[in-house]
Parts: sequence; structure tokens; C-alpha cells
Amino acid sequence: MKENEDITLEEAKEKIAYLENLLKEKDQTTYKTFFDQDEDAVVVFDLESQLFIDCNAKLTDILGFTKNDLLSLSVIDISPKFQPNGQPSPILAELYIEEGFKKGNVKFDWVHLNRDGEEVYCEVKLYNYISEDGKRIARGVIQKKDQLIELQKKLGEKEKLLTKVTKTLPAIIYIQNLTTDEFLYLNNSIEIFLGFEVEPILNYEYLIQNILHPDDLHLIEAHSKKMLEEKNTDIYVLDFRVFDNNGNIHWFRVWETNFSFNKDGIPTEVLGVAQDITSTKKIELQLKKQNELGEEIRRISKSGVWEWTIESNQMFWTPDLYYLLNVNPNHFSPTIHSLIEFFAIDSQETLNQALTKARIEHSPFDLELEIKGNPNIWAKVQGKFILSETNGPIIIGSIENIDETRKKRIALLENEARFHKVANQTGLIIYDYDITEDKITWDGAIKSVLGYEIEEFNHLDLNGWLNLIHPDDRMFTKELLADAIGTKSPYHAFYRLRSKDNTYIPIEDRGTFIGTDLTKSTRQVGVLENVSAKFEFESKLESKEERFRNFYNFASEAIIITEGDMIVDANLAFKKLFGYDSFQKVSIRDIISDPLWDGLEKKEKSFSLEGIKKDGTLIPIQVNKKEIEESKCILSFIDLTLINEAESIKKALREIQEKNNLIITQKLELEKTLEELKITQSQLILNEKMASLGQLIAGIAHEINNPMGAIQASSQLILENIKNQMINQEKIIQLLSSKPKEKREIYFTWMVDSFLKRNHLHGSEARKRKKLIREKLESLGCKDADFVAEEIVDLGVQNCLYMIEHLCHEEDFLDFFNYGMDYIHTTQNLNSILESIQRVSKILYALKNFSHFDKQGEKIETDLISNIETVLILYNSQIKTGIEVIRNYPDSPLWIRCFPDDLIQVWTNLIFNAIQAMSYKGTLTITIKKESEKQDGTRWISVLIEDTGCGIKDEIIGRIFEPFFTTKELGEGSGLGLDIVRRVIFKHNGHVSVDSIPGKTTFKVSLPL
Repeated sequence: MKENEDITLEEAKEKIAYLENLLKEKDQTTYKTFFDQDEDAVVVFDLESQLFIDCNAKLTDILGFTKNDLLSLSVIDISPKFQPNGQPSPILAELYIEEGFKKGNVKFDWVHLNRDGEEVYCEVKLYNYISEDGKRIARGVIQKKDQLIELQKKLGEKEKLLTKVTKTLPAIIYIQNLTTDEFLYLNNSIEIFLGFEVEPILNYEYLIQNILHPDDLHLIEAHSKKMLEEKNTDIYVLDFRVFDNNGNIHWFRVWETNFSFNKDGIPTEVLGVAQDITSTKKIELQLKKQNELGEEIRRISKSGVWEWTIESNQMFWTPDLYYLLNVNPNHFSPTIHSLIEFFAIDSQETLNQALTKARIEHSPFDLELEIKGNPNIWAKVQGKFILSETNGPIIIGSIENIDETRKKRIALLENEARFHKVANQTGLIIYDYDITEDKITWDGAIKSVLGYEIEEFNHLDLNGWLNLIHPDDRMFTKELLADAIGTKSPYHAFYRLRSKDNTYIPIEDRGTFIGTDLTKSTRQVGVLENVSAKFEFESKLESKEERFRNFYNFASEAIIITEGDMIVDANLAFKKLFGYDSFQKVSIRDIISDPLWDGLEKKEKSFSLEGIKKDGTLIPIQVNKKEIEESKCILSFIDLTLINEAESIKKALREIQEKNNLIITQKLELEKTLEELKITQSQLILNEKMASLGQLIAGIAHEINNPMGAIQASSQLILENIKNQMINQEKIIQLLSSKPKEKREIYFTWMVDSFLKRNHLHGSEARKRKKLIREKLESLGCKDADFVAEEIVDLGVQNCLYMIEHLCHEEDFLDFFNYGMDYIHTTQNLNSILESIQRVSKILYALKNFSHFDKQGEKIETDLISNIETVLILYNSQIKTGIEVIRNYPDSPLWIRCFPDDLIQVWTNLIFNAIQAMSYKGTLTITIKKESEKQDGTRWISVLIEDTGCGIKDEIIGRIFEPFFTTKELGEGSGLGLDIVRRVIFKHNGHVSVDSIPGKTTFKVSLPL
């Protein structure tokens, strides 16, 4: 698919499902291959039925059954009635299964029966887990113990030989009582190795105090504990350090086995053999450190490294490069030409030119090239010319897979293009004002609103923007901005802005400060909205409302508006005709004298009957009905009393006809006015939604740009560190090799602890800590105490000073220290990248949920918690700077049938109203709970949204759900937000209520389950 083609949501879902299934099939195939080729016998069985589910070929070799045979059997079917310890096999199997669920795995001895019914002694390792469908499943790894049994049979025969061997073997041989810790036997070789006499060593306390290294005692204790717990006769090996009688340190390796057991199977004696491996251990540790250093350098670089010796035309590749290019190092000899062949045609030419230039002009190169494959991938290729004393001119370089990074970079550019398109289509101008730099970045519908090109508008700084504001509005707007900057509060202003054709456009400007701490916020983001249309709509609406109200109140006919059976409004003529001073709590039944009255919905548009005045007087009336919306009607009443007088019939009829004509004319005008009101109302609702969208876009733009900026900055720092380490690689290796083993261990432990124990300090606390550390380092003779103290406190690793205290007196300490700080910088930058990626993924997921609209018009199953969380994520930029959110949710998702997109509009209005009511500081509590079942059998769920704002006054709380009613200033809201809430909840057959006192306002939304 081309990059500029649109893709529908359904196509995207299908593609995602296809890729997920493909990945799942690949994972299953890989797992099955490892399972079948495992060298150990592996079996999977159902813990309830104990029937086998799967097994590999190794198990069929041990027991002689075919795989089909085993899949029809259970564990008990291939076990004897009793195990060697006398317990029944079914009971003992249940005990091991329960122990496995407690510990996660269990290891034990077990006797199985093969196909011929012969006993096979095995060792079983059992791993228990719960499958996706809730079944209890076990995976067993089985090993035969024939060799061990044979060894036990021959042990008695070789006791005499063992006695002879222990006297001549160049090793320490001993038997230790595990109950008393005393040595029952110890040969004289310990005098040869360590210079200690045998007799005092028979006491274990003497061994701890004089011979065993204190830093290795925990290893010895763990080794002994493992032998006691596993209760078998396996050979256990351990390396540890000891002192000779001169205080010199030696490395010993012991081979131990449980030698004797009590009746409960617990080991009581251990047999051991120890040898001095000091010289071997030193070589082994040096080699291990070198390998770890090489692996660490390769791991940090995240790339394959290559080296080309130009004169001999020989190449060296690291293992990572073989893996990256998918070739087997045992069957492939790398050359410069074979390396180039791995790249696509266009990339080959580019790489050839870069290598030639590096060879001739000694110029380094840094390229992004395409590697051939299925599919092709993109890689970063770097190279540098070096003149080696031994090999002459060489080019050393690296190849790093950047395919995913490049795709994300392209996706980011596409997202920015889409964001720019949305901003243009919504008619909003978006800005980002850096207060410290006095720089404003503009985007959005600049061309369509003001006529300027975006390039010429982006040259405007604060003074340039102020010069475009109408002179009458400029000073007031400037004061509002200064006040907002001084208090770090949200900025809101109305002013006229000069367009390119020198006309002034009415603008609503809404801005907010961003940053990790309000006291350090140095940037303001916001939107400019052309409110010309809004002002025009509001003016028309006020005119039409006034005209309608005048006609309504001064009409000669009695007119009322009903909702259901209740009267919600009445004109003066109605009050005069029926004698009521107020229409509150008056219903249709109160003014109709009809015992069979069954509601307005069954009546014609015009009908006659008797009415009842407040004093009980009956009057004949004619009623005309007009439905204006669901459950609402307009009724007009005509008093027919005079028609009863015969001589006035003709006159009355004529008057009635005239009045009817007038009513029809007025009714038509009223209907037209109502239709215009509905259209205007719909347009205002749309404007309200677009304004909300503009606020969200501004917040989301910042929320995405911040982590992306962090990723870019961290990536550049990591690359710089990698380049420095590659350049200084040989120096670093020499530096580390020159230090004693103990100091290298202290150094590497410091590097790891410094990454895990970060504690960033700020302000006076940081300055105090730097001073204390500097004074301490100066007392230890550190020449660069100021620099070292600054670095470790700025990086937050002041709690890990032991390495510096041990090594600061070394002459090359500063090189040692700088290399360690580069490593810590790199690990912290990698962690910053991971956190930023997780943040962007969360924002984009929430935005996708918010932007999905249901076009079917049907209720669907929706998780109510996720529906609310979508709105909270999108308003995160307004919430995080001063609002604490308390979530009282059920433990599991709560599914209801609803219109999810409509409900998002409900939570958007209620949550944003709460944020504004608290002036962006306070506590927002959201509670979701199931109500107890009603008497009619219905079940309800309630959502309570509570804020700690100023509250709603008693005199207006009854009107807040009325359309167009608002307490906000002109331009801040149309008064339709809570009307939208009421309509949506009514559409769901639910209801909404409010309870408010100063400092606490709670909106309760009840929805049927």
C-alpha cells in the first residue's frame, strides 16, 4: 500500500488480526520444535484427570510406549501401586502436585513402569501452571537413574580401593557430620595445601574463623542448604576462597555428595573432595572479565562491528554482525566485496563511494542503507579510517539495525502531517510559546483564518503578535498574559487580531502552562479560534429568543408547554383563563374535566372538551396541539363560553375563524422559530465539540512532542557515548586489565549499583551534598574532587561512593571514573527512551478510542471503566499539574450495552467542568458501583464524579441542565454541555442528578444494566 493512501478502520483491524495470528502460529511452531528436540524426556498432562496431553520422542525411548499409546494413558497407568518409600502412588502423586503449586516447581524420585511392566527408576522435575481456559496443567521433565543405582551397587566393592586412594590422592578428602558440623574424617593433604594441622580443623568453628574467606560464607551456606533440600546423591560443585597459615588467599574447588541419610530421607553425612585451583581460577577470572567486557561493549553498541585491513584485504566480523546479516560464521569467510553484496543496488554504490573516500581522504562516514532480505531492512552503517602500528591502514566500522527506529521516525512525520491537517480543518491556530527564549512556534489554520503564510507568521515573537492586536484590546490582553505568566494560571482572552488584508478578526485565545512543576513552567501552549461565527449565532439566537418570548407571553390565547403530563411553561393568557398565579406542579389532569382522560398522545391535533379553573368552575374549551419534540407539546386553549348564547353564535363563529387564522399564522411563525432554534442549537453543539477537540489537540501535541524530544536527545547521547567507547576501546581494555581483580570487582559493582540506585537531588540539598562529598574526597587525596563531586550529584549516584573512596588516589582514576560515568549515562538514557515510548503508546491508544465513532446507531457491549479512562488520558495535561485523581473502580471490567461515543461526550463535559470548577487544582474522585436490584427487577449502575471546587449556588442548581444556561463569561461556553449530558443519559433510559455544597460537587449518572 502506498504511503499516502488512506486505510479504513476495518482494513486496519483485519490486518492487525492477520499479523497477530501469523505471529501466534510462528511462536507455536518454534515452541513445538524445541519441545520435540529436547534432549530430556518431556511430558505434559492434565492434573485433574492425570491423562497425558503431549510428550516428546525421548520419553518414548525411555518407557517403550509409542506417543499414541501414552496419549491414551494417565500417570497412574504407568506407575506401580506403591513407590519405594511404601506410599501408594496415587496419594504420593497428589502430594507432589500440591507442593508444585505452592512452590511453582518440585523435584522428586519416582518409579515408572515401561511397556513390558518393568520398573524404571527416574528423577522427575514438575512445573505446574494454569492454562488460558482455567485448567490445571503440569509439565514434567524425566531422567533415568540407572547409572546412579549401578554406582550404589558397586560402592561397597570399591570402599577398599577408596581407602588406598585417599592416602595417595593429591586432594583434601573429608566426611562431615551435618548434625554436629564436625569432620568425621579429614586426610593429611590439608597440611600440604594450607599448612594447617588436621586435629584443630575437625572443629567447624575453627574452619570458619581461620581458613574460610568471610565474603564466601554465604555461598557455602547456600550450597549446603541446596544439598539438604534436594535430598539426593548428586555431585555438587562449589568454588570458594580460603586462607593458608601465612594469610595468603587460595581458590578451592570441592565436589560433594550426600553420603548418609536417616530414616526420613534427610542427609546426615556429606563426602567431599577439595583441590587447590588458584592458578586455574586466576586465568579463568581474567578470561571471564575480558569476555564480559567485550560482550558489554557489543551490548551497549547494539550493532555488529567490522574491521577491514586494507593492505591484506582481510576482514573481521563480530558475532553480532553474522547474526544481523543471517550468515553462519562456520561456513562464511567475510570480505569487503561480500559485505557490499549484502546491500541493495542503490546502497552498494553509496557504500562503495564512502569506503573509497575513507581510504583516500581518511573521512569518516555515517550512512543509512538498505540491506537485502525478505523483506529488506534499513541499517545505520558507520566507518572510520585508522592507521594501525601493526596492521597498517584499516577501516573499522559498525552496522546497526535501525529498521524499527526508521519506521517510527517515518510514522512520527506522518503523525505530524495528520496533526497539521486536523488543525487546518478545525479552523484553529495552535501556538507553543517558550517564555525563556521569547520564541513562539505557530501551526494550524493560519492561512484560512488570517491570510498569512505559515512561514511569515512563524517570524512573529511576542511583540510581533502584540502589534497585530487591535490597539483598543492590546493593553488589556498584554496585562492578562503577564498575570497568567506571573501566577502560572490558565490564560484566556478575547481580542481582535489584524489579518493580512488589514481587517480585524474576533479571536478567543485559550492557553495553559506545561512542565513537570508549575513553579518551573517556562512554556505555554494554546489555541486561537475565530469566534466570528459564534458571535453571529449567539446574536441571532438572542434575537429569536426575544421575539419568541414576546409573541408567547402577549398572545391573546392561553398557551402552555408540556413535558409528559406536566406543565413546564405557561403564558399570561393561560394564568388569566384558568386562574392560576403559578403553573408549578400543575398537570394536564388538573385543568381537564374528563374522567376518561388517557393522555395527549391519543388526541387529535384539535379537540374540544370542558376545562376546570383553579376555583373549580367548568368552562368549554377548544384545544390545539403541536408536538415539538419527543414527549413535549405546545397546547393553545380557546374559551367557547360565549358560543352558548344563540344570538352571538354568528359573531362568535366569525371571531373564532379569525382567531383560528391568527393562531395558524402565529403557530407557523412559532414552528419556524423553533426549527431555527433547533438548527442554531445543533450548530452551537458542534462548535462546543470542536472547541473541546481544539483543547485536546493542544494538550496531546505537547504530550507527544515531549517524549519524542526525550527519545531524540537520549538517542544522540547514546550514539556519542558509543562513538567515544569505540575510539577508546583499546585504552579502556588496557586500563581495566591493569587493575587488580578486587578493584575491578569494586568498580563493576559501582557501575551496576549506580544505575539501580539513582536519587536525583536539587537546589540547596544538591549543593550541600556536593560540598560534603568534595571535602571527603579532598581528605582522601583526590586531585579532581570538585569535578567528581559535581558529576556524581548531577547524575544522582551520590549513594554509591565506595568505588571512588577505594580508587581516588590512583593516578589514572579520572579515566577510570569518566568511563564509568559514560556507562551510567548510557543506561539512564536507554531507560528514558523506554519510558517515553510507553507514554506515547498510551496517549495514541486513548486518542484512537476517542476518535472512533459508532456509525451504526446501535448499542454495543462496552467496558465502562475503559470508556471513562479514555477521557482521563486525553485530559492528562490539564490534570497532572495540580489535580489528584482518585479512582474507586470495581476489580474487573464492567460491561454494559450502550452508545460508547455518546457516553464519551458525557464524561468529557462532566470531567472538564469539574477541572474548571477547581481552577485546575484539587481532587477529582470517580466512583463506579452497582446498585442493589430494584423491586421491579431492574439493575442499575451508578457513576459518581466528585470535585472539590467552589460548588453550585442553590438559586441556580435547578437550571443547570437547561439548554443555553451558563454562568461562564461570554465566549467560555454556550451552556449546552450539561444539556448534552441530559439528552445522552435520557437516550440510554437513565437519569442524571447533582448534589452540591461549597467545596464539594457530585454528579451522579445512573444507567440500566
